[in-house]
Formats: sequence, structure tokens, C-alpha cells
Amino acid sequence: MDNLTKSIEDYLEAIYLIAKEKKVVRVKQIAEFLNISLPSVSEAVQKLRRAGFVKSEKYEYINLTKEGRVLAKSIYAKHKLLLFFLSDMLKVDKKTALKDACAIEHCLSKESAQKLKKFVALKLNKK
Repeated sequence: MDNLTKSIEDYLEAIYLIAKEKKVVRVKQIAEFLNISLPSVSEAVQKLRRAGFVKSEKYEYINLTKEGRVLAKSIYAKHKLLLFFLSDMLKVDKKTALKDACAIEHCLSKESAQKLKKFVALKLNKK
């Protein structure tokens, strides 16, 4: 699915990161992680379920589907790549780099991400 909104990508990434740390994901944890309301999270989880990215029942744990996990990992990988590039290579201060990485990850194409990854790897190998 190519036309994901920024907020849907944020939810997928949040679910992925919470699951890595806590093993189970609840609506309340997502709301705290993203600093948004419980009703907003519930609505988004319904959208994610209809899109086939999560499995959940009302008042139960939220789990990423295989497709949702692949997509969330991809989003998070772009985030980490951008954060590294901005903070470690360009020496942008951490707070600004984090903010910018979060913004850029949503509009960075797969092609550009792959080329940035190759560029970073090339620069690291020259050191």
C-alpha cells in the first residue's frame, strides 16, 4: 500500500516499537507513545485492521500482521537511517535530527532510501 498517511505510518511504527519492548501492545500504550487520545488510537486501529495491517479485537492486544510488520519495519528502518545520516554524518543536533527524521521518513521514496543507504555505507567504509 503506497498511499499511507503520515499518521498511519506513525501508528505502525509505534506498534512495532512497543511490541519490540513490551511484547504485547494495548491502545493505552500507543496513546502514551504518540501522546494522543485513546479514541484517536481506537479509530486508527480500526483503520489498520480493515487495511490488514493489524489483528485485534475490542479490548484485546494489538498485533501486527505479517504485512503490517514488514511495512512497520520498513518505516522504522528509514527513520533510523535518516536519524543516523542527520545526526552522525551531518552533525545536526539530536533533537533537530529526530524531528527532521520523523518528518522526512514519510515522504522519502523507497528508491531514495536505498540510495541514501548505499551512500551512508560508502562513506562509512571510507573512514
